[in-house]
Amino acid sequence: MKKILSILLAALMLSMALTACGGEAETTPETEAAPVETEAETEAETEPETEKETKPPKPKMVEVFTPVYSDNFDDAAATKWKSNNQLQDFKVENGYLTATSTGGDPSIAANGFELNCADIQAIRIRFINNTPDSNFQIFFTTDTTTGYCEEASIRDSAWYADSGVEVANAADSEEWNEMVIYTDMCMLWEGTLKNMRIDLSNGEGGYIVDSIDFCTVTMVEEEPAA
Repeated sequence: MKKILSILLAALMLSMALTACGGEAETTPETEAAPVETEAETEAETEPETEKETKPPKPKMVEVFTPVYSDNFDDAAATKWKSNNQLQDFKVENGYLTATSTGGDPSIAANGFELNCADIQAIRIRFINNTPDSNFQIFFTTDTTTGYCEEASIRDSAWYADSGVEVANAADSEEWNEMVIYTDMCMLWEGTLKNMRIDLSNGEGGYIVDSIDFCTVTMVEEEPAA
């Protein structure tokens, strides 16, 4: 009995000792980690825009026509051009060659040029076509091509005036054809030019021719606008 009481007393004493010691160790509440200060985000620095390098514009090139042989019909006695086929009322006066076509194959012609074909890159013809036909063709002969033929010819198309333009009103007319025939269009244009025939159209009606020029052609820079 004493032994049991001794055991109970020892157990009681142990329990009291544990209570006095405070039991389990106190735990401290976890603290939130202090926020890490970061530098405010700033917009990425960009280099200032620079003007794009631009190449200077290419100069505009224009054609310059320089006559090698010219006829503006100021001198009737000096002109080489004559009526060739199906023309009547042919005359040269007051700075114009005039004629009236009477068929479908009219032409004027000039002989005895003796000009170097290499010096003539273009033929410029200013005329009014009062017929209802727009066909235009030149034929030529040289020291190597001795007769008019289709191979030694150059074709083009001309405006025509339905109502007809009188010589008295020609200077102010809007019906002028400013024909430019480039001679490199024909492989037979070489050697020495001898003769030329011009079919101003293939219709019946009148013609007023202001000038026929054989020209060299050069390319030059266009003058800047003032």
